[in-house]
Amino acid sequence: MKMKTEKKSALMKATDLLSRQEQSSVVLRRKLLARKYDAPEVDEAIAKLKKYNYLDDAEACRRQFENLYAEEKLSIRQIIAKLIQRGFDKNFIEQLIPDDAEEYERLVAEKLLAKKFPSPEKFDRVKAWQFLSARGFKCDYEL
Repeated sequence: MKMKTEKKSALMKATDLLSRQEQSSVVLRRKLLARKYDAPEVDEAIAKLKKYNYLDDAEACRRQFENLYAEEKLSIRQIIAKLIQRGFDKNFIEQLIPDDAEEYERLVAEKLLAKKFPSPEKFDRVKAWQFLSARGFKCDYEL
């Protein structure tokens, strides 16, 4: 005979989810509601987590932006899209874009092209433009 286990409170489940991966309050709220927790209980849990600084959207967004930027694998547009998908505010994300964004984009584009087209004889300008634009680059620089 199986024993029925008690359902964790929204706060306990939220803490459990945060211990596994940093999340925005929007995504955390969505996950808790998907697990059939009542909206007031979810809101209360999120408020408590914010009060005790376990959940800080601004700091989480800043940290994730810096990590993605430091990896030098994504265009600024891709970074913004990824963070929006993770539940962060677009206006806040755009404030995090550093002044050297154009130089960053050029450097990352060059890295990606060097990897995609390792030998000069395989380089195709049209394919290079398509490759970069599909990854969110503006492609307004000379190839």
